[in-house]
Amino acid sequence: MARARAIPGATQTNSHVAYFVNYYSGFFQDDIRVSNKLTINVGLRYEYESGEAEKNNNMLVGFNQQALNPIQGFIPAGSGIQSYGLPLISNQNGNPAACCNALKDKFGPRVGFAYQIDDKTTFRGGWGMFYAPVYFGLDSQYSPGLSQTTTYLASTDGNATPANSLSNPFPTGIIQPATLQQGVLQQLGGTVTYPDQNRTQGRIQQFSADIQRQLPWGIALEVGYVGSRSSRLQFGSTGLAYLQLNQVPTQYLSMGSALTQKVTNPYYKLPNVTGALGGATVSQAQLLMPFPEYSQVLEATNFGSAQYDSMILKGQKRFAKGLTFLSTFTWSKNMDNTFGAGGSNYFNTYSGSTPSANAQNVYNLAAEWAYAAGTTPWRTTAGWSYDLPFGNGKRFLNGNKFLDYAVGGWSLNGTMIISSGFPLFVYQNNNNSGIGAQVQRPNATGLSPTVGGSPEERLNNYINPAAFSLAPAYSFGNVARSINYLGPGMANWDLSLFKTVTIREHFHAQFRAEALNAFNTPDFANPNTQFLGVDKNGKPVGNFGKLTYQANLPRELQLGIRLYF
Repeated sequence: MARARAIPGATQTNSHVAYFVNYYSGFFQDDIRVSNKLTINVGLRYEYESGEAEKNNNMLVGFNQQALNPIQGFIPAGSGIQSYGLPLISNQNGNPAACCNALKDKFGPRVGFAYQIDDKTTFRGGWGMFYAPVYFGLDSQYSPGLSQTTTYLASTDGNATPANSLSNPFPTGIIQPATLQQGVLQQLGGTVTYPDQNRTQGRIQQFSADIQRQLPWGIALEVGYVGSRSSRLQFGSTGLAYLQLNQVPTQYLSMGSALTQKVTNPYYKLPNVTGALGGATVSQAQLLMPFPEYSQVLEATNFGSAQYDSMILKGQKRFAKGLTFLSTFTWSKNMDNTFGAGGSNYFNTYSGSTPSANAQNVYNLAAEWAYAAGTTPWRTTAGWSYDLPFGNGKRFLNGNKFLDYAVGGWSLNGTMIISSGFPLFVYQNNNNSGIGAQVQRPNATGLSPTVGGSPEERLNNYINPAAFSLAPAYSFGNVARSINYLGPGMANWDLSLFKTVTIREHFHAQFRAEALNAFNTPDFANPNTQFLGVDKNGKPVGNFGKLTYQANLPRELQLGIRLYF
């Protein structure tokens, strides 16, 4: 069955596909009271995830990198070209119906304890193992050929005259979806995207320990450690992060510009070959790629890992004498190599220039280990509410009904968030696209990227451009995926003043005056991090290092009345 929908300037037709994953789980847990002071909690969870499949077997379930592609049979002997890479179609030629390597040993033990040191002090801790399910959505990229787009041709002479009419926009017809087998053949010369048949589910170990102490005045203080170790993670969602495997091996980079020279194309006029291989000549780099019959080979795999460590301070006062508050402080370090999250970082999204969500060098994934996109090394929050001690039932001015209407029933409330900024991902224009690399970072000069002063003082020079130099083509910059320098931090205060009046029994009115971002503090998004070099005066080219976006709103004042009964 085909479905068509209208999009501007084109019509898209799709075969019906139905992706699914079978998931099963079970668990048990128990609390064991060892003594009056010690309680232990133990549990075990088991999960089984069959892997992603398509109801009618219309998807790829892997890619055999060692097998020769059928197109190899059409290449003349002695050409020296080996067309490795065979897409694996669900339930064909002995291939499984689902992808990928489903684990059958996903046991997740958990253990925790609480020990009462004395009547005011408790020590708690725990450890658990968890499994991250494989992210998947409508993965049409795993079903090549089942979605086709027919583009409307408006003009052939620069819009001087129309080439087609709205009454008959597609005179040659609408391209219909192909079968999956045809779709695989159509990828020759183009991009093949597939899920790694050897990937498994991600594994996360989480652990924590803390001491809680009851202090005078009804205050509880907590000091703790929280950490995690994660492995076998996907680099990002299926739509964001792949490994581009079709990169020229590094031993050929010494050829330099010779990689761009045109040579005879052995795939010219072979069956089903189009795209980058449709011409009589092709670049030398194309024929040196691991899979020369494709322009790109995108693998959804799970080589990601992460490490998180943090110290947490927490103070909380239960409501007494009109006052309650909760305050926290977190000091943390978050590292990962899941580069797919770098480009989607909220603060980078609004910087006007986002890095590609790819590895710089697919043959050196260790170089992607750096601060995670969501890292904030320190963050403190607070929330409080204080009933002013005036009026009936309070400590002061409590003897006059009319005076109570003026000074009674008032309360002050507020929240506060102050935190450090997010990591910066510095990159440059990609000079390595011809060899199959999808992002390039600059080189470090040895100078510090840090610039002193407040963000307002650094609107046009938040990053020192002298800390970087452009990496030439056929090389990889030595700057880390995220540098050891953070974007602007956050400081936000929301304050409010409430006045509550009892009109009659069980019927109350409350006047509210609220100030959001009360001190009108701007929260700047990360600066532009695309390094384009410097001019003769040492100034950065383009908008590098400039703060161009305010991520929060100016002060907002709100007045309101609430009636409740």
